[in-house]
Amino acid sequence: MISIGVNGYGTIGKRVADALGKHPDIRLVGVSKFTPDADARIAAAKGIRIFVPKENHDAFVKFGVQPAGSVDDIINASEIVVDASPDKKGVKNKEEIYVPKNKRAIFQGGEKESVAEISFNSRSDFNAAKNKNYVRVVSCNTTGLCRILKPMMENRDDIEKISVSLIRRGADPNDSKGSALNSVEWEANSHHAHDVQTVLGPVPITTTAFKAPQTLMHVHSISMKFREAAPSKEDIGNIYAKESRVAVLKTANSTADVIEKARDLGFNRNDIFLVNLHANTIVSGGNELSMAITVPQESIVVPENVDAVIAMSGLMNQEKSMELTEKILGMGNIKNKLEQAFA
Repeated sequence: MISIGVNGYGTIGKRVADALGKHPDIRLVGVSKFTPDADARIAAAKGIRIFVPKENHDAFVKFGVQPAGSVDDIINASEIVVDASPDKKGVKNKEEIYVPKNKRAIFQGGEKESVAEISFNSRSDFNAAKNKNYVRVVSCNTTGLCRILKPMMENRDDIEKISVSLIRRGADPNDSKGSALNSVEWEANSHHAHDVQTVLGPVPITTTAFKAPQTLMHVHSISMKFREAAPSKEDIGNIYAKESRVAVLKTANSTADVIEKARDLGFNRNDIFLVNLHANTIVSGGNELSMAITVPQESIVVPENVDAVIAMSGLMNQEKSMELTEKILGMGNIKNKLEQAFA
């Protein structure tokens, strides 16, 4: 068993902490919280130990939450720290805390690749994380793309070009700042292509990102060009039916449609954890293929963080780790129910 602390308790941190707490080979030391708020009370009610800055101890007590110790205490007690702090804070934590304390750490996709020894995706490079001290779990968008592209690359070695247009959600549902109400922003040659390459190698991919004023999920329109005839719609269905972290949805027509079914089906926090491949968007002709996927940005990287812990520690192999993580999160049930709903 390995002791893990989660530094940060926001959108990703709270979900990762819940998952780690259910893993039979992981002892969740606790989570760090910097502000006494409703999330701190909910975590305490769940029995999660909360560690706070020393100077904020009394504020938490006054708020009704008894800290288990300081932030230093959780770092000291953890063999690996999952850093779920806000974007760009992870590199500072590494320099000021993890390196001086000789602590191994997992970072999120909001950090630059230089923060870690490798960029990580469970399906793609699990074994490369073994014995590493610093690993970066790539972003939600990159995770979704890797889950789609890796199986395709295993089935076809004649991909000439991949072009992706990303329609990114403007903010998470709990983000009060939100995005521009009357604007769509864009960025050509966005960082996502390079991030995919940090995991999959020299993939011939370009990405353009659009940010839209909606909160539910990211949408990717993917176009591929092959040297030979492109895979048929039936071929695509066969390739991804075997992927445990891809849901093939045949009749969904919008992100709202998918999230509403997640609510109706009773998924905790509406979390899907999977990338959704929308079969009704697949167009194949000649040597070209296009299709769309949706990426649940709040939850898709959660299983990747759990697997990164296992990969770094060498507790089990890739197949066993992914299978156990999916069982803990109920991903098989989620996949089956969504695919049945949108059959």
